[in-house]
Formats: sequence, C-alpha cells, structure tokens
Amino acid sequence: MRRLTLFFGVVIALLSTTLAPSAQAITTTSICVAYDIGGPGDHSFNDAVAAGIITAKKRSAIVVDATVTIGSDADRELRIRSLVKKGCDLVIVVGSAYAPAVKIVATEYADHQFAIVNDASVDLLNVASLVFAEDQGGYLAGVAAALVSKKAKIGLIGNSSQSSDYESGFIAGARATKKKIAIVTKYGEDSWGALAETMIASGVDVIFLTTAGSGSEVFNVVVGANKNGKKVGLIGVEPDQYVTLAASARKYILASVVKRVDRAVVNVIGEAVAGRSLTDLLDPVLGICGHRYGITGGGIEFSLWSGTVAKFSKAINTAAQKAAKLSTLG
Repeated sequence: MRRLTLFFGVVIALLSTTLAPSAQAITTTSICVAYDIGGPGDHSFNDAVAAGIITAKKRSAIVVDATVTIGSDADRELRIRSLVKKGCDLVIVVGSAYAPAVKIVATEYADHQFAIVNDASVDLLNVASLVFAEDQGGYLAGVAAALVSKKAKIGLIGNSSQSSDYESGFIAGARATKKKIAIVTKYGEDSWGALAETMIASGVDVIFLTTAGSGSEVFNVVVGANKNGKKVGLIGVEPDQYVTLAASARKYILASVVKRVDRAVVNVIGEAVAGRSLTDLLDPVLGICGHRYGITGGGIEFSLWSGTVAKFSKAINTAAQKAAKLSTLG
C-alpha cells in the first residue's frame, strides 16, 4: 500500500498564516545550523531540519551556514560558538544533546537568538524550544492501535528518560476507542527487542514504539513474530526512529506519528526574518519558551502505512479533533 498521511482538515488553511514569513523583510537574514552527529543524510532529525532549510530558502531572503558535531559536549559548544562569531541572526541546534552547550553559549551571548529542536529544557528567553505535542500523537496512535487490535491488547515501548506524554495520550486514545482494552507499557534504555518479545509473548498484537534512535531491533522482533504465525503490527514515530526498512519489515508497519520538524524550522526562520522570536511560555515554572507544534497547524501528522489501519482513516480523522485539544497550542 502507498503510504497515506492524514492532514486533519484545518491544517492547509492555517499554514499560510502560521508559517509564511513576513512580506516586509527586505534584508538578507543569516541562519546558522548546528547539526547532530552525521549531519544531513541520517534519515532522522538532521534530514528533517535540512528539508525545512530548503523550504525556508525558497520563501525568504536567507543565507545559511552549517556545521556538524562529532558528538562530544566540548565539540558541540565549540560548534555553536563558531556560528555565533559568524554573526548569525539565528542559530538552530538539532537535538536535546545540544542543550547543555547551547545554554552555556546563549547565557554568554544574551543578545543573540537560538533555537533548539525537540528539546524543552533550556530556560533562557533567547532560546526558542521547538517541541511537539507528543500527547496528541500518542492519542492518535492509541486510537489506531485499539481499532486494529484483534486481541484487544496493545503496548507501548519507550525510553526511561522520556516524558510520559506519549503514554498519557496513547492510553487516553485507546480507552476512548475501546474502554476495556488491555494496555501494557514498558520502558528501558536498551534491549528494546527483549521488551518487544515479552510483550508479544503476553498477547500484545500492536506495539507503539516511541524510543529515539534506530528501531531496527524491535522491527526485527516484529518481523520474526509474524513469520512464526503471530500477527503483530507496529506504530512508530518519525523522525525519531532512523532505520532503513526492508520490504520484509515495512509490511508490518501499521502507521507512524510524524513530527513535522521541517515546518517548525520554516516557522522559526520566518520569525527571525521578521525580526521576531518564538516566546510562547512552554513551562511557566521553569521559564522555558518557544513553541509547541501539534495537530492544529500541521505540526503533528499521522501516516497510515497499511490498509489494515487505512480503512479506519475516517475514525482517526474524527479522533484528531479530540486529540488537538489535549494541550494548548499556539
């Protein structure tokens, strides 16, 4: 089946006002990007950010300079400092691993603007956190899992260090669809395959994988289970899971929650071109600012990979209206 992405009705109408850069910008804006390890070509966040940069170039008068970290905290800080010294109007860093380094540099250069992708831990007014409504994505995953589960038993596998947003949304969506559905959640920092095996052995037939990084271990377990006669489907998260899928694995992917990182990048660049920054208050207690992207505005989408779940697209679209109300979005 050709993959189908649900856009949830109001998205197209809102994009022109939410993401369009200011028509009054007449000067060239300097945008700098500090990519995570590997840089563009990783099939993950780096690629998603690079896609946003390409779109932003078509919409605004910008020049872009980029660097790629080798992975150490010291190197990340060095990369950010090198970009600041180039006089960038906005420095975008990719991923939560940059958080400690960007906090150090942004504190020192309080008159410079920074943005960090997929992290909300830096409590500085000049650092915009670009994050996504994971509870909304989790809700849609829960609805889809409950709709397609034949055994009325579904599961979620996540990182121990993750927030509980995916889980809260997943449970809410599943329960709204089938009140008596059994839900199993398991967290760890590795051995994802072993967790998947335990879940499948207990009768789970749909797994929502929310871990960051390569999901190949869990994908292989799902493929093996199906070859052994157990019908198990998987719902993933993009671009968190960077794995090149073989045809043997692709057919067992039911759907995926999609974080539109590219749109967030276009948005924050558009603000920089207009001489503004994203300052929504994401965490009043910690004082973290930026913007949280959700279903409204197209920050969260849901891709249907399988005909098994595609036949429920109408019900999932209806559920998206409820999911969009789970958190307050700009």
